[in-house]
Amino acid sequence: MTMLAVFITKPGGPGVVQVKEKLLPQLMDNQALVRVHAAGINYADVIARSGLYPDAPKFPFVPGYEFAGTVEKTQKTTHIKPSDKVLGLTLFGAQAQYIAVKEDQLFPIPNSMSFEQAAAIPVNYLTAYYSLFRLGNLRQKESVLIHSCAGGVGTAAVQLALTKNAEIFGTTSSDSKIGYLIKQGVHHPINYKKENFADAVNKITGGHGVDMVLDPVGGPTFKKNLRLLSPGGRIICYGVTDLVAGGRKNIFRLLWKYMTIPKIKTLDLIQNNHGLFGLALNRLLKNTKEIKMVIDELFKLYDEGLIRPEINRVYGLDNITDAHIYQQSGESTGKLILRLND
Repeated sequence: MTMLAVFITKPGGPGVVQVKEKLLPQLMDNQALVRVHAAGINYADVIARSGLYPDAPKFPFVPGYEFAGTVEKTQKTTHIKPSDKVLGLTLFGAQAQYIAVKEDQLFPIPNSMSFEQAAAIPVNYLTAYYSLFRLGNLRQKESVLIHSCAGGVGTAAVQLALTKNAEIFGTTSSDSKIGYLIKQGVHHPINYKKENFADAVNKITGGHGVDMVLDPVGGPTFKKNLRLLSPGGRIICYGVTDLVAGGRKNIFRLLWKYMTIPKIKTLDLIQNNHGLFGLALNRLLKNTKEIKMVIDELFKLYDEGLIRPEINRVYGLDNITDAHIYQQSGESTGKLILRLND
């Protein structure tokens, strides 16, 4: 039997994303075959398409890290059974009508949660949760600056930070997104294209700075972030969009950006009582027990109404190219979802 799947056929623009038939995956012991109803679309897909994602498979490959669907059949599993509604995490392969994964990569979803909402949880909310609470140890009423605040991770981070009554500063690239940030609960939304975000933060805080910064950008933004930290402040870096912006179009510009990545002196961190953390969610997925603990906590917060994925658009296989164009445009807010089966 065959199924449809999204393929990134080669490095390039949105046009290299195609839908093709492929054989249904064969089950191995301790695996479940899931009929995928919805899968998340992330900026990491754009990076992988550009050929700059370090852990991506060889071209062509099926992208996608998160999915939600119904278990069709199992082979020697212990706690997952056919007809279970689940969300799952995987290193690529989620944007297909069916996927076979180990049962410890699957998590039963609450009855109150739709497949689209479930598929919007793993990448964004796990990234935000680990950044804020596991690495950053956000405490009650601390202040946090969230870059790319209107995106999927940014939105998740705002909702989670509000559970600690944090004072939230959020940067975005347009005035049209300022209203979105205010609606999400951001206390100090900043359009970084109209004003220097560091100057704005310093003005609001009287030069005191912030307790934490979530930085998916890097480059010159990182340097400003470091100067904004108050004593005991922490930066959590979970991306380098400044480095990969533009893809491979100008290889010399890419190399120059790589060579000029800011360098950190350990002594400076010590003398200023600052902390610096890096987060690569894909490198944590093998720790399934830890992931399950966080997923369970996120489900609890969902049931309490404290977090709720903001799904911007839902695409079908027939317009997956449009999804890549929109994801890369910088105009999107919240989460994009791909629907694969009804």
